[in-house]
Amino acid sequence: MSARTRRQRGVSWLLAAVLGAPLAALLVSVALPAVVPASSDVRYLVACIVVIPLMAAAPCMALLARSAARAWAGVLVASGAALLVLWRSLP
Repeated sequence: MSARTRRQRGVSWLLAAVLGAPLAALLVSVALPAVVPASSDVRYLVACIVVIPLMAAAPCMALLARSAARAWAGVLVASGAALLVLWRSLP
């Protein structure tokens, strides 16, 4: 594998960790109140508390992926699931 190919994969990996993972974490924390079985005040409090660890853990998980494709796949699966939950929770 050439140095240029390795560099491009590294850039994609970093983009997944720096841009994609925090966006996915934010989407998950926004979708979280739709699935927590509690009163509305408690649901939003849980979402506000969970967003900080999610924003820290998501880039770490993207960097721990075996490849850039798996990092992006994880970001897309988490974002897709959160968007599906948000879409299903609309009245």
